[in-house]
Amino acid sequence: MWQHNFRLITHLLSIEGTSEQTVEWWELRDANDRVVHRASYPVAFQNGGFESTVDISASAFNTSQGGGILIHGFDLPSAPNSGGWVQVFGYKYGREKYGADPSLFGSFGVVSEEFLDVNSDESRPSPTMRGGATMTVMHDVMRFRLWTGNFNIVYPVLVNWITGKLEPAARCLEMTSKGRVERCTYPITVEDPVRATEPTFVRLFLEPDDGGATPKHVIVQPQSKIEYVEARVPIGWTEDSGSISFGVNGDVWLKVRIDGQEGWIHSEEDFQAVGLPQAG
Repeated sequence: MWQHNFRLITHLLSIEGTSEQTVEWWELRDANDRVVHRASYPVAFQNGGFESTVDISASAFNTSQGGGILIHGFDLPSAPNSGGWVQVFGYKYGREKYGADPSLFGSFGVVSEEFLDVNSDESRPSPTMRGGATMTVMHDVMRFRLWTGNFNIVYPVLVNWITGKLEPAARCLEMTSKGRVERCTYPITVEDPVRATEPTFVRLFLEPDDGGATPKHVIVQPQSKIEYVEARVPIGWTEDSGSISFGVNGDVWLKVRIDGQEGWIHSEEDFQAVGLPQAG
């Protein structure tokens, strides 16, 4: 269990006579009141209010291999599907080094995407060495909601306790008619699809490869049952001084089931036909 005490100190500025407030700076302090991390933000005024505001909060987390602190930030104004970020703090080497050396405690990285949760991914296999011993596999992951332009995917980020960093939870390579492509399969979330009021159709591919077999043309009626199964998406990952960003980096494929017929779509016309027009 996570048994170390830390305090989040925030310095708030407010405007008299209004409900507006913003965080000017915050500090994370240990049980000895030592500052382990500090961040500050510029403050500007416009039309009698703050030009922008920052909200900061903290929460603890525990997983099978470690535990730490999440600093949650939210900036306003912000672009659609953005504005929030999370910074991860923990002890490098996880449970094996809890409190053994304060210098091992620090930031694993900052991610500016919509954070969902952190937990252990038990589906990650633990290979067996000679003699039957099981190797330790890092499988603590953070999950983020990531907008593709038509729908959201749930993107996992690995908490690597050995390196004390965040990294992609998986790297997937596959061969297509256009050569080798790096992309993984992700769960999706769809909210309020915009269904057509007239019959239309989609090109349903057997595999997510438009250079393969000829697609099947499937009629989509206004009353058709459409199920959104999963997505195959290439993701680009960039890091800069501990700040991490990731996003769609290529062709997005969506697996759907239309009146029991299953297949893959990827064109904007087909996304619109199943109620997922481009937005954002």
